[in-house]
Amino acid sequence: MNIRILHKLVIILAIIISGCSKGTGPLSKKEGEIIYDITYIENNLDKISADMLPKKMVTQYQNNKYTFEIEGFFGLFNITNVIIPKESTNRSKLTVLSKKFYYEGELDETAVGFGMMPKMKFDHTGNTKNICGYLCQEVLVTFPGDIRTDTLKVYYTNDIPLDKPNRSTPYKELNGVLLEFYLQLHKVEMKLTANSIYEKAIAEQTFEKGDGFQKATKEYMEAVLFKLLDTE
Repeated sequence: MNIRILHKLVIILAIIISGCSKGTGPLSKKEGEIIYDITYIENNLDKISADMLPKKMVTQYQNNKYTFEIEGFFGLFNITNVIIPKESTNRSKLTVLSKKFYYEGELDETAVGFGMMPKMKFDHTGNTKNICGYLCQEVLVTFPGDIRTDTLKVYYTNDIPLDKPNRSTPYKELNGVLLEFYLQLHKVEMKLTANSIYEKAIAEQTFEKGDGFQKATKEYMEAVLFKLLDTE
């Protein structure tokens, strides 16, 4: 068998075994997409099962602009956060049925709905892990001063060229793209793990506000979202 063909087969087999996909696109790696699987560590919602909650999060980036999007209730709600550092833009968008709201926050402000995790302490272990072909650094997360005593392991990579990619999340102290981490949305705690990373062209409108969105306060948008999660 041709050595080059054998080498390609080995790479394909390794990707299949790892459970990840790494796309082939522009070598600059300046724009692309990351798809995360969502699993639920804790669900304290009285009336909603984890089956109805979001199953994936999608992050798209172009140069140093990026956005993450979560959709749930079989498409009945969508929450998106858009960061454009050059314009000091930190925009959260929420769509619930036909209602559309947006909030413009400070550049380093936590996105709508995701500021509920207690203050965290980060300890870099020096250990590494390969996720979707990217070398990731391991960080132990603890919660000093909080009643929870568990320790979380999160992983981030410096091989995707985004500066301060966590500035609108509780992980803003980590300057690397998170590929395995945890978030809390209202009464649920979720684990997010990258399963696909593609280098691809991202449309400019991905970072635009879009039509039909009504400006709202952060408190109002969170009240709408949390009410939806508490509903029957």
